[in-house]
Amino acid sequence: MPLTGRDTATIDERRLRSRVLRLAAVVVCVIIVGRLGWLQLIRGEFYRNLSEDNYVQGFEVRAPRGLILDRHGEILADNRASLSVTLSRLKRRDDLSVSVLLSELLELDQALVAEKLEEAAGRFYGNVVLVPDATFEQIAKIEEHRSELPGVKVEVTAVRRYLYDSLATHGIGYVGEVNDAELASMGPLGYAARDVVGKTGAEQRYELVLRGRDGAEYWVCDAVGRELYPFEGGPSREVRPGHSLVLTLDLNAQRAAEEALSRHDGGSVVAIEPSTGEILVLASMPAPNPNEIVDGITTEEWDALTGSEGHPLLNRSIQATYPPGSPFKLITVGAGLETGLANHYEKVTCTGAHKYGIRTFRCWKREGHGVVDIMKGVVESCDVYFYQLGARLGVAQLMDWAERAGIGRRMGIDIAGEARGNVPTPSWYDRIYGARRWSRGVVLNLAIGQGELLVTPLQAACIVCGIVNDGPVHAPHILKRVETYSGRVIGTARTTTTYEIPFSRNTFSFIKEAMVNVVEASNGTGKLARVPGIEVAGKTGTAQNPHGEDHAWFVSYAPADDPQIVVAVLVEHGGGGGAIAAPIAGEVIRAYLGIELPEPVAVVHEEPAEESETGDSPDEFGVVTDESAEPEDGGADE
Repeated sequence: MPLTGRDTATIDERRLRSRVLRLAAVVVCVIIVGRLGWLQLIRGEFYRNLSEDNYVQGFEVRAPRGLILDRHGEILADNRASLSVTLSRLKRRDDLSVSVLLSELLELDQALVAEKLEEAAGRFYGNVVLVPDATFEQIAKIEEHRSELPGVKVEVTAVRRYLYDSLATHGIGYVGEVNDAELASMGPLGYAARDVVGKTGAEQRYELVLRGRDGAEYWVCDAVGRELYPFEGGPSREVRPGHSLVLTLDLNAQRAAEEALSRHDGGSVVAIEPSTGEILVLASMPAPNPNEIVDGITTEEWDALTGSEGHPLLNRSIQATYPPGSPFKLITVGAGLETGLANHYEKVTCTGAHKYGIRTFRCWKREGHGVVDIMKGVVESCDVYFYQLGARLGVAQLMDWAERAGIGRRMGIDIAGEARGNVPTPSWYDRIYGARRWSRGVVLNLAIGQGELLVTPLQAACIVCGIVNDGPVHAPHILKRVETYSGRVIGTARTTTTYEIPFSRNTFSFIKEAMVNVVEASNGTGKLARVPGIEVAGKTGTAQNPHGEDHAWFVSYAPADDPQIVVAVLVEHGGGGGAIAAPIAGEVIRAYLGIELPEPVAVVHEEPAEESETGDSPDEFGVVTDESAEPEDGGADE
């Protein structure tokens, strides 16, 4: 049947509609494909990260700090496991209700909890510690309310532990949270607020060696922040433990030194291996317990520690300075021999005092030493002999030799805070008192190690090392080697020479012979330092202290024929060096060499004079002044 016009129009209309529908479908498909392409190709990374933020959490894995060991491998510092309450970032969380609940459960200030939650919200990975070293009761409360505390978790962290409490604190050091001043310089090295860093000692000096590298892990978490399974797409980083430090310290000798010092008000013991400069003992007492500082110390406790009269934070071995007393006579006699102003034949008569101008200088032995030659002068520590030798040398020449011996300079130890000491040269006196307004008599005090001459115990030990080595003084160091956490050696300390004492071989030979006689001869003042089976060499000293009882000194080395250890002992307010300091040196030597205790022996006690023949009392430098006379050259009365 032929189509009518009406039928043709209907067919054309349907075809048009079909074309329009097909075109619309194509347009819709193009739009959908274009949109999908834009979302995946152009904005894909953005939406992927946005999605992951909702269920993926990044966690920082702290690297354990490297171990610290003594020279024989005994662990001195390691890390203990500690449970901490931490906060992680979680967008779908009511921080206000969480802060209220946490403050109630843990008995914390709500403002502090809110501040910590805000800090956590700004971190993509890495948790914020809310309660370090949490108690079992606190942990139990968190676990009981886990469903109400999204993003709050209990983590196991490593906390520094010092196995022997205050033993060798000033050498090992301690750690604490980085402060703003430290962060300014350490920030570029990857440190952040609340990171733990070394504050003193080897912990501070070798911070970058001990620190290690933190790791990172990413986990898929549920709505309350619980980890479900590792997220493979995250940029995880493997944790690398810090390297271990093997120190030069000898645990047995260090313990012997500190036990001996603990019987007194305070002091220092420094022991060095003279052939290498390795520090065997670095004891300073009193000392704080670093575990108490690391575990958390209140402001009041810290103020009490820093304000203590005993100054436990002061490293007396390298930071405190004292008049060297009679050990300086080794430098005086060396200067006399080198300049020809002292010899082995000349003798002087000691009656217990020496008149110099208008002043009377007393010997520590009231009745005097009688006829004294150079050897007896050193062995019996006769002050009168050295008064006369010092007067010949003069201030300029004697202090020049003091500087050459190493006083007034840093020895170069590899921990911070070393003091220089003081060498009072003529220019120094001119600056302090005015040109030509000081008495020439100061040289008599200086010749016996008194007056304004100041040394650290480390300097005293290094000078004896130079005597033992016939000149060279090796840089003292506390690091022996560096090992990986698994024990592989990756670095060893080198022996370097800091300076040389410029005495001749004959002078060194005499000084060493005299030091042996100080301990081993019947008339020596250091007999309490004797050790059975070996010869010990030493020099006693009693340094006058204007603030109280005299300081006791003893410097020594052993065995005399093959020196393996040099020991310098300073006991604050100890009194006589021969009676107090010498036995401590003997204990340290025995502990280091593994020798049993000796039988008690008698001792010749060297001590400063207390009064003059006329009943006058000496001033702080042991000088008795004729008060009816005017001070020489109008200067200060020394």
